[in-house]
Amino acid sequence: MKTLLQLAGACLIPTIATATANAEGRTVARLFWQDNHDAAVNYGDLKKYAQGWTLQPQPIPDFPSLDTAEQMLVQMQTDAGIIVLGIHDHAAGTVGSGWIAIDSGAVEESHGDHSHVRLKHQPSVMHTRIDTDQGNPAHVYKYGKSFVLANDSNNGFTITNASRLRKAKSLETATTFHEGGHGHITLAAIEDKVVYATWIDREGDDSGRVDVVGLGDNEGKRYSIHCPTGGLHGATVNSGKVFLAPSDGICWVHADLDLSSTADSIVVNHLSLGKDADDTPLRTGAFANLDQLVLFTAGKGNDARLCWIDAASDNPTVATLPIELADGETLTTPLAVKARGGKRLAIMFRENKLSPADDCLLIVDLDPNADKDCSDATVAADLSIGGNLIEGHSGHHEAVVLPSRREVIISNPADGTLSLISLVEHRVLERFSVGGNPSRIVAIGD
Repeated sequence: MKTLLQLAGACLIPTIATATANAEGRTVARLFWQDNHDAAVNYGDLKKYAQGWTLQPQPIPDFPSLDTAEQMLVQMQTDAGIIVLGIHDHAAGTVGSGWIAIDSGAVEESHGDHSHVRLKHQPSVMHTRIDTDQGNPAHVYKYGKSFVLANDSNNGFTITNASRLRKAKSLETATTFHEGGHGHITLAAIEDKVVYATWIDREGDDSGRVDVVGLGDNEGKRYSIHCPTGGLHGATVNSGKVFLAPSDGICWVHADLDLSSTADSIVVNHLSLGKDADDTPLRTGAFANLDQLVLFTAGKGNDARLCWIDAASDNPTVATLPIELADGETLTTPLAVKARGGKRLAIMFRENKLSPADDCLLIVDLDPNADKDCSDATVAADLSIGGNLIEGHSGHHEAVVLPSRREVIISNPADGTLSLISLVEHRVLERFSVGGNPSRIVAIGD
Protein backbone atom coordinates (compact mmCIF):
# COMPACT_ATOMS: atom_id res chain seq x y z
CA MET A 1 0.00 0.00 0.00
CA LYS A 2 1.30 3.37 -0.90
CA THR A 3 2.10 5.64 1.95
CA LEU A 4 0.32 8.95 2.34
CA LEU A 5 3.57 10.71 1.53
CA GLN A 6 3.92 8.78 -1.76
CA LEU A 7 0.37 9.65 -2.79
CA ALA A 8 0.91 13.30 -1.98
CA GLY A 9 4.09 13.33 -4.04
CA ALA A 10 2.35 11.72 -7.03
CA CYS A 11 -0.38 14.36 -6.92
CA LEU A 12 2.14 17.14 -6.64
CA ILE A 13 4.07 16.24 -9.82
CA PRO A 14 1.40 17.28 -12.38
CA THR A 15 0.64 20.39 -10.32
CA ILE A 16 4.28 21.44 -10.48
CA ALA A 17 4.43 20.68 -14.22
CA THR A 18 1.35 22.82 -14.85
CA ALA A 19 2.70 25.68 -12.75
CA THR A 20 6.04 25.52 -14.59
CA ALA A 21 4.32 25.60 -17.99
CA ASN A 22 2.26 28.61 -16.94
CA ALA A 23 5.37 30.36 -15.65
CA GLU A 24 7.25 29.78 -18.90
CA GLY A 25 4.30 30.65 -21.12
CA ARG A 26 3.18 29.01 -24.33
CA THR A 27 4.66 30.30 -27.59
CA VAL A 28 1.74 31.06 -29.90
CA ALA A 29 3.73 32.35 -32.88
CA ARG A 30 7.02 33.88 -33.92
CA LEU A 31 6.36 37.34 -35.34
CA PHE A 32 8.55 39.16 -37.86
CA TRP A 33 7.94 42.81 -38.64
CA GLN A 34 9.59 45.46 -40.75
CA ASP A 35 10.77 48.64 -39.05
CA ASN A 36 10.59 51.48 -41.56
CA HIS A 37 12.65 53.74 -39.30
CA ASP A 38 15.78 51.59 -39.54
CA ALA A 39 14.91 49.62 -42.71
CA ALA A 40 15.35 46.42 -40.70
CA VAL A 41 13.37 43.33 -39.73
CA ASN A 42 12.84 42.49 -36.07
CA TYR A 43 11.24 39.45 -34.49
CA GLY A 44 9.78 38.23 -31.23
CA ASP A 45 8.08 35.14 -29.83
CA LEU A 46 4.49 35.90 -28.88
CA LYS A 47 3.78 34.02 -25.63
CA LYS A 48 0.56 33.47 -23.77
CA TYR A 49 0.46 33.15 -19.99
CA ALA A 50 -2.41 32.62 -17.60
CA GLN A 51 -2.30 36.32 -16.82
CA GLY A 52 -1.77 37.70 -20.34
CA TRP A 53 0.60 37.95 -23.31
CA THR A 54 4.23 38.95 -23.83
CA LEU A 55 6.42 39.85 -26.80
CA GLN A 56 10.12 40.66 -26.53
CA PRO A 57 11.45 42.41 -29.69
CA GLN A 58 14.84 41.32 -30.97
CA PRO A 59 16.93 42.18 -34.04
CA ILE A 60 17.78 39.51 -36.59
CA PRO A 61 21.52 38.83 -36.42
CA ASP A 62 23.53 39.84 -39.50
CA PHE A 63 20.58 41.62 -41.14
CA PRO A 64 22.23 43.90 -43.74
CA SER A 65 22.50 47.59 -42.99
CA LEU A 66 20.60 49.70 -45.54
CA ASP A 67 20.76 53.39 -46.42
CA THR A 68 17.43 54.61 -45.06
CA ALA A 69 17.62 57.74 -47.20
CA GLU A 70 18.02 55.73 -50.40
CA GLN A 71 16.62 52.25 -49.75
CA MET A 72 13.45 50.76 -48.31
CA LEU A 73 11.94 47.39 -47.49
CA VAL A 74 8.96 46.29 -49.58
CA GLN A 75 6.61 43.32 -49.43
CA MET A 76 7.56 40.09 -47.69
CA GLN A 77 6.13 36.58 -47.86
CA THR A 78 6.70 33.35 -45.96
CA ASP A 79 6.50 29.63 -46.69
CA ALA A 80 7.94 26.50 -45.05
CA GLY A 81 9.85 28.49 -42.44
CA ILE A 82 11.49 30.85 -44.94
CA ILE A 83 10.78 34.59 -45.30
CA VAL A 84 11.57 36.48 -48.50
CA LEU A 85 11.41 40.27 -48.70
CA GLY A 86 12.29 42.81 -51.35
CA ILE A 87 14.69 45.77 -51.21
CA HIS A 88 13.79 48.82 -53.31
CA ASP A 89 15.83 51.97 -53.86
CA HIS A 90 14.74 55.45 -54.87
CA ALA A 91 16.90 55.58 -57.99
CA ALA A 92 15.50 52.84 -60.26
CA GLY A 93 17.82 50.23 -58.78
CA THR A 94 21.06 52.12 -59.36
CA VAL A 95 21.87 52.47 -55.65
CA GLY A 96 21.20 48.87 -54.69
CA SER A 97 18.10 46.72 -54.72
CA GLY A 98 17.23 43.03 -54.50
CA TRP A 99 16.03 40.58 -51.91
CA ILE A 100 16.78 38.91 -48.59
CA ALA A 101 15.88 35.37 -47.51
CA ILE A 102 15.55 34.71 -43.77
CA ASP A 103 15.52 31.35 -42.02
CA SER A 104 12.83 31.86 -39.37
CA GLY A 105 14.17 29.14 -37.10
CA ALA A 106 10.96 27.15 -37.57
CA VAL A 107 11.17 23.46 -38.47
CA GLU A 108 8.27 21.27 -39.54
CA GLU A 109 8.23 17.94 -37.71
CA SER A 110 6.32 15.08 -39.31
CA HIS A 111 4.14 12.85 -37.10
CA GLY A 112 2.83 10.38 -39.65
CA ASP A 113 -0.57 11.69 -40.68
CA HIS A 114 0.13 15.24 -39.51
CA SER A 115 2.96 17.61 -38.68
CA HIS A 116 3.85 20.36 -36.21
CA VAL A 117 5.91 23.52 -36.57
CA ARG A 118 8.59 23.85 -33.92
CA LEU A 119 10.71 26.95 -33.27
CA LYS A 120 14.06 25.19 -33.06
CA HIS A 121 16.62 27.98 -33.30
CA GLN A 122 17.22 31.70 -33.60
CA PRO A 123 16.37 33.34 -36.94
CA SER A 124 19.24 34.06 -39.32
CA VAL A 125 19.83 35.61 -42.72
CA MET A 126 20.11 32.82 -45.28
CA HIS A 127 20.81 34.76 -48.49
CA THR A 128 21.24 38.43 -49.39
CA ARG A 129 21.33 39.72 -52.93
CA ILE A 130 21.47 43.51 -53.11
CA ASP A 131 23.21 45.09 -56.10
CA THR A 132 22.56 47.25 -59.16
CA ASP A 133 21.40 44.31 -61.30
CA GLN A 134 18.25 43.20 -59.46
CA GLY A 135 15.71 45.44 -61.17
CA ASN A 136 14.38 47.27 -58.10
CA PRO A 137 11.57 44.94 -56.95
CA ALA A 138 8.49 46.58 -55.46
CA HIS A 139 6.19 43.55 -55.28
CA VAL A 140 6.83 40.14 -53.73
CA TYR A 141 4.16 37.45 -54.11
CA LYS A 142 3.62 33.88 -52.96
CA TYR A 143 1.67 31.58 -55.26
CA GLY A 144 1.53 27.98 -54.06
CA LYS A 145 5.06 27.27 -52.87
CA SER A 146 6.68 29.83 -55.16
CA PHE A 147 8.02 33.25 -54.22
CA VAL A 148 7.70 35.61 -57.20
CA LEU A 149 9.44 39.00 -57.26
CA ALA A 150 8.67 41.71 -59.81
CA ASN A 151 11.92 43.17 -61.20
CA ASP A 152 10.55 46.46 -62.49
CA SER A 153 13.71 47.99 -63.97
CA ASN A 154 14.61 44.71 -65.68
CA ASN A 155 11.13 44.20 -67.17
CA GLY A 156 10.81 40.75 -65.72
CA PHE A 157 10.37 38.64 -62.60
CA THR A 158 12.34 36.27 -60.39
CA ILE A 159 11.05 32.94 -59.05
CA THR A 160 12.28 30.74 -56.22
CA ASN A 161 10.91 28.60 -53.37
CA ALA A 162 11.82 27.60 -49.82
CA SER A 163 13.35 24.25 -50.79
CA ARG A 164 15.50 25.82 -53.47
CA LEU A 165 16.70 28.56 -51.12
CA ARG A 166 17.68 26.01 -48.49
CA LYS A 167 19.64 23.88 -50.97
CA ALA A 168 21.28 26.69 -52.97
CA LYS A 169 25.06 26.77 -52.70
CA SER A 170 25.26 30.13 -54.48
CA LEU A 171 23.02 33.09 -55.24
CA GLU A 172 23.12 32.20 -58.93
CA THR A 173 21.43 28.85 -58.29
CA ALA A 174 18.89 30.22 -55.77
CA THR A 175 16.55 31.91 -58.25
CA THR A 176 15.51 32.06 -61.91
CA PHE A 177 14.79 35.25 -63.87
CA HIS A 178 12.17 35.47 -66.64
CA GLU A 179 11.36 38.35 -68.96
CA GLY A 180 7.78 39.61 -68.82
CA GLY A 181 5.90 42.73 -67.81
CA HIS A 182 7.10 46.31 -67.96
CA GLY A 183 7.40 49.30 -65.64
CA HIS A 184 5.67 48.84 -62.29
CA ILE A 185 4.91 45.13 -62.71
CA THR A 186 2.20 43.12 -60.96
CA LEU A 187 2.00 39.36 -61.31
CA ALA A 188 -0.38 36.41 -61.23
CA ALA A 189 1.29 32.99 -61.25
CA ILE A 190 0.30 29.35 -61.42
CA GLU A 191 3.52 27.77 -60.24
CA ASP A 192 5.55 25.71 -62.69
CA LYS A 193 3.07 26.51 -65.45
CA VAL A 194 2.46 30.18 -66.33
CA VAL A 195 2.84 33.77 -65.13
CA TYR A 196 0.74 36.75 -66.18
CA ALA A 197 2.90 39.91 -65.97
CA THR A 198 1.39 43.38 -66.43
CA TRP A 199 2.55 46.53 -68.19
CA ILE A 200 1.88 49.85 -66.46
CA ASP A 201 1.52 51.89 -69.69
CA ARG A 202 -1.62 54.03 -69.84
CA GLU A 203 -1.31 55.09 -73.48
CA GLY A 204 0.16 53.72 -76.70
CA ASP A 205 0.47 50.26 -78.21
CA ASP A 206 1.34 48.65 -74.88
CA SER A 207 -1.55 50.14 -72.93
CA GLY A 208 -3.33 47.31 -71.09
CA ARG A 209 -0.72 44.75 -72.14
CA VAL A 210 -0.24 41.55 -70.16
CA ASP A 211 2.57 39.12 -71.02
CA VAL A 212 1.68 35.44 -70.65
CA VAL A 213 4.95 33.61 -69.90
CA GLY A 214 5.40 29.83 -69.79
CA LEU A 215 7.22 28.06 -66.95
CA GLY A 216 8.46 24.48 -66.53
CA ASP A 217 7.25 22.34 -69.41
CA ASN A 218 5.88 25.53 -71.01
CA GLU A 219 9.29 27.25 -70.97
CA GLY A 220 9.81 29.25 -74.17
CA LYS A 221 6.11 29.67 -74.90
CA ARG A 222 4.69 33.18 -74.59
CA TYR A 223 2.25 35.67 -76.01
CA SER A 224 0.58 38.93 -74.94
CA ILE A 225 -3.03 39.95 -74.40
CA HIS A 226 -4.56 43.40 -73.87
CA CYS A 227 -7.12 44.79 -71.45
CA PRO A 228 -9.38 47.54 -72.83
CA THR A 229 -7.72 50.18 -70.60
CA GLY A 230 -4.16 50.58 -69.34
CA GLY A 231 -2.57 51.59 -66.06
CA LEU A 232 -2.60 47.97 -64.90
CA HIS A 233 -1.80 47.54 -61.21
CA GLY A 234 -3.00 44.38 -59.55
CA ALA A 235 -3.21 40.73 -60.60
CA THR A 236 -4.15 37.40 -59.03
CA VAL A 237 -5.35 33.89 -59.90
CA ASN A 238 -8.27 31.95 -58.44
CA SER A 239 -10.33 28.94 -59.58
CA GLY A 240 -8.61 28.72 -62.96
CA LYS A 241 -9.14 32.38 -63.78
CA VAL A 242 -6.72 35.31 -63.84
CA PHE A 243 -7.97 38.66 -62.53
CA LEU A 244 -6.38 41.96 -63.55
CA ALA A 245 -6.84 45.55 -62.36
CA PRO A 246 -6.69 48.18 -65.14
CA SER A 247 -7.74 51.81 -64.73
CA ASP A 248 -11.37 50.88 -65.37
CA GLY A 249 -12.93 48.03 -63.38
CA ILE A 250 -11.71 44.43 -63.42
CA CYS A 251 -10.66 42.19 -66.31
CA TRP A 252 -10.47 38.40 -66.20
CA VAL A 253 -9.41 35.57 -68.48
CA HIS A 254 -9.36 31.79 -68.23
CA ALA A 255 -5.86 30.69 -67.21
CA ASP A 256 -4.01 29.10 -70.13
CA LEU A 257 -2.19 26.36 -68.19
CA ASP A 258 -0.33 24.81 -71.12
CA LEU A 259 -0.13 27.95 -73.30
CA SER A 260 -2.00 26.18 -76.07
CA SER A 261 -3.99 29.30 -76.95
CA THR A 262 -3.01 32.29 -79.07
CA ALA A 263 -3.35 35.94 -78.25
CA ASP A 264 -6.19 36.34 -80.76
CA SER A 265 -8.18 33.47 -79.28
CA ILE A 266 -8.18 34.79 -75.70
CA VAL A 267 -11.39 36.46 -74.57
CA VAL A 268 -10.68 39.31 -72.11
CA ASN A 269 -13.79 39.78 -69.99
CA HIS A 270 -14.52 43.13 -68.33
CA LEU A 271 -16.43 43.82 -65.10
CA SER A 272 -17.41 47.41 -64.34
CA LEU A 273 -17.09 48.85 -60.84
CA GLY A 274 -19.16 51.90 -61.74
CA LYS A 275 -18.10 55.56 -61.80
CA ASP A 276 -17.61 58.29 -59.23
CA ALA A 277 -19.30 61.72 -59.11
CA ASP A 278 -16.78 63.04 -61.65
CA ASP A 279 -17.71 60.28 -64.10
CA THR A 280 -14.33 58.59 -63.60
CA PRO A 281 -14.41 54.76 -63.68
CA LEU A 282 -13.74 53.14 -60.32
CA ARG A 283 -10.78 50.80 -60.01
CA THR A 284 -8.74 48.81 -57.55
CA GLY A 285 -5.04 48.15 -57.17
CA ALA A 286 -4.63 44.83 -55.36
CA PHE A 287 -6.47 41.60 -54.61
CA ALA A 288 -6.78 39.06 -51.80
CA ASN A 289 -8.05 35.48 -52.09
CA LEU A 290 -10.31 33.60 -49.68
CA ASP A 291 -11.33 30.18 -50.97
CA GLN A 292 -13.10 30.93 -54.28
CA LEU A 293 -13.60 34.63 -53.44
CA VAL A 294 -11.44 37.40 -54.89
CA LEU A 295 -11.59 40.38 -52.51
CA PHE A 296 -10.60 44.01 -53.10
CA THR A 297 -11.53 47.57 -52.21
CA ALA A 298 -12.51 50.35 -54.62
CA GLY A 299 -13.57 53.97 -54.57
CA LYS A 300 -13.04 56.90 -52.23
CA GLY A 301 -15.33 59.01 -50.07
CA ASN A 302 -18.97 58.20 -50.70
CA ASP A 303 -17.97 55.64 -53.35
CA ALA A 304 -15.80 53.50 -51.04
CA ARG A 305 -16.68 49.84 -50.97
CA LEU A 306 -15.45 46.34 -50.26
CA CYS A 307 -15.92 44.15 -53.33
CA TRP A 308 -15.75 40.44 -54.02
CA ILE A 309 -16.07 38.11 -56.97
CA ASP A 310 -16.97 34.42 -56.91
CA ALA A 311 -14.14 33.17 -59.11
CA ALA A 312 -15.69 29.68 -59.34
CA SER A 313 -18.76 31.05 -61.09
CA ASP A 314 -19.11 30.49 -64.84
CA ASN A 315 -20.18 34.13 -65.14
CA PRO A 316 -18.38 36.10 -62.41
CA THR A 317 -20.01 39.30 -61.17
CA VAL A 318 -18.98 41.96 -58.66
CA ALA A 319 -20.73 42.12 -55.29
CA THR A 320 -20.18 45.12 -53.02
CA LEU A 321 -20.54 46.33 -49.45
CA PRO A 322 -20.50 50.15 -49.10
CA ILE A 323 -18.06 51.39 -46.45
CA GLU A 324 -18.67 54.78 -44.88
CA LEU A 325 -15.55 56.94 -44.78
CA ALA A 326 -14.92 60.32 -43.17
CA ASP A 327 -13.19 63.14 -45.05
CA GLY A 328 -9.57 62.25 -45.78
CA GLU A 329 -9.97 58.53 -45.03
CA THR A 330 -9.01 55.73 -47.41
CA LEU A 331 -9.48 51.96 -47.33
CA THR A 332 -6.60 49.49 -47.47
CA THR A 333 -6.55 46.22 -49.39
CA PRO A 334 -8.39 43.61 -47.30
CA LEU A 335 -6.71 40.80 -45.42
CA ALA A 336 -8.71 37.65 -46.17
CA VAL A 337 -9.17 35.45 -43.09
CA LYS A 338 -10.81 32.10 -42.48
CA ALA A 339 -11.11 32.21 -38.71
CA ARG A 340 -11.33 29.26 -36.35
CA GLY A 341 -14.58 27.44 -37.02
CA GLY A 342 -14.70 28.46 -40.67
CA LYS A 343 -15.95 32.03 -40.23
CA ARG A 344 -14.90 34.05 -43.32
CA LEU A 345 -13.72 37.59 -42.63
CA ALA A 346 -12.25 40.57 -44.46
CA ILE A 347 -10.05 42.85 -42.36
CA MET A 348 -9.31 46.39 -43.55
CA PHE A 349 -8.01 49.67 -42.19
CA ARG A 350 -9.63 53.08 -42.42
CA GLU A 351 -6.56 55.31 -42.59
CA ASN A 352 -6.31 59.09 -42.46
CA LYS A 353 -2.91 60.43 -43.46
CA LEU A 354 -3.65 63.90 -42.06
CA SER A 355 -5.27 62.64 -38.86
CA PRO A 356 -3.67 59.26 -38.06
CA ALA A 357 -5.07 59.23 -34.52
CA ASP A 358 -8.49 58.53 -36.07
CA ASP A 359 -7.43 55.29 -37.80
CA CYS A 360 -9.69 52.28 -37.32
CA LEU A 361 -9.71 48.56 -38.01
CA LEU A 362 -12.77 47.13 -39.73
CA ILE A 363 -13.74 43.46 -39.40
CA VAL A 364 -16.26 42.43 -42.05
CA ASP A 365 -18.22 39.21 -41.58
CA LEU A 366 -18.65 38.00 -45.16
CA ASP A 367 -21.29 35.38 -44.33
CA PRO A 368 -23.01 36.00 -40.97
CA ASN A 369 -25.52 33.15 -41.27
CA ALA A 370 -22.97 30.71 -42.76
CA ASP A 371 -25.14 29.79 -45.75
CA LYS A 372 -22.26 30.38 -48.21
CA ASP A 373 -24.10 33.41 -49.63
CA CYS A 374 -22.27 36.67 -48.94
CA SER A 375 -25.23 38.93 -49.72
CA ASP A 376 -25.66 39.51 -45.98
CA ALA A 377 -22.04 40.62 -45.43
CA THR A 378 -21.75 43.28 -42.75
CA VAL A 379 -19.22 45.29 -40.75
CA ALA A 380 -19.01 43.31 -37.52
CA ALA A 381 -16.52 45.57 -35.74
CA ASP A 382 -15.00 49.04 -36.05
CA LEU A 383 -12.10 49.36 -33.62
CA SER A 384 -9.92 52.36 -32.78
CA ILE A 385 -6.23 51.57 -33.21
CA GLY A 386 -2.86 53.33 -33.29
CA GLY A 387 -1.75 55.73 -36.00
CA ASN A 388 -0.35 55.37 -39.50
CA LEU A 389 2.81 57.06 -40.75
CA ILE A 390 2.05 57.14 -44.45
CA GLU A 391 4.77 58.48 -46.72
CA GLY A 392 4.62 57.41 -50.33
CA HIS A 393 3.91 53.66 -50.41
CA SER A 394 5.10 52.98 -46.86
CA GLY A 395 3.86 53.64 -43.34
CA HIS A 396 0.51 51.87 -43.65
CA HIS A 397 -0.98 49.55 -41.06
CA GLU A 398 -0.54 45.87 -41.82
CA ALA A 399 -2.26 42.80 -40.38
CA VAL A 400 -1.58 39.07 -40.12
CA VAL A 401 -3.72 36.29 -38.70
CA LEU A 402 -2.07 34.07 -36.09
CA PRO A 403 -1.72 30.32 -36.75
CA SER A 404 -4.55 29.54 -34.31
CA ARG A 405 -6.85 31.71 -36.47
CA ARG A 406 -8.41 33.16 -33.31
CA GLU A 407 -6.46 36.42 -33.24
CA VAL A 408 -4.88 38.89 -35.61
CA ILE A 409 -1.82 41.08 -35.06
CA ILE A 410 -1.71 44.59 -36.54
CA SER A 411 1.07 47.16 -36.79
CA ASN A 412 0.74 50.81 -35.77
CA PRO A 413 3.64 52.58 -37.51
CA ALA A 414 3.28 56.00 -35.85
CA ASP A 415 3.02 54.54 -32.33
CA GLY A 416 5.79 51.95 -32.47
CA THR A 417 3.33 49.28 -31.38
CA LEU A 418 1.74 46.00 -32.40
CA SER A 419 -1.83 45.24 -31.32
CA LEU A 420 -3.28 41.79 -30.66
CA ILE A 421 -6.97 41.64 -31.59
CA SER A 422 -9.48 38.86 -30.91
CA LEU A 423 -11.43 37.65 -33.94
CA VAL A 424 -14.02 36.18 -31.55
CA GLU A 425 -14.52 39.05 -29.12
CA HIS A 426 -13.67 41.81 -31.61
CA ARG A 427 -11.53 43.74 -29.16
CA VAL A 428 -7.90 44.65 -28.54
CA LEU A 429 -6.44 42.06 -26.17
CA GLU A 430 -2.96 43.49 -25.79
CA ARG A 431 -0.71 46.20 -27.14
CA PHE A 432 3.04 45.67 -27.41
CA SER A 433 5.61 48.46 -27.58
CA VAL A 434 8.26 47.42 -30.11
CA GLY A 435 9.75 50.83 -31.01
CA GLY A 436 10.55 52.30 -34.40
CA ASN A 437 7.91 52.36 -37.13
CA PRO A 438 6.58 48.79 -37.45
CA SER A 439 4.77 48.05 -40.72
CA ARG A 440 4.62 44.78 -42.69
CA ILE A 441 4.34 41.69 -40.54
CA VAL A 442 4.25 37.88 -40.82
CA ALA A 443 3.55 35.17 -38.25
CA ILE A 444 4.98 31.65 -38.12
CA GLY A 445 3.81 28.89 -35.79
CA ASP A 446 1.80 25.74 -35.31
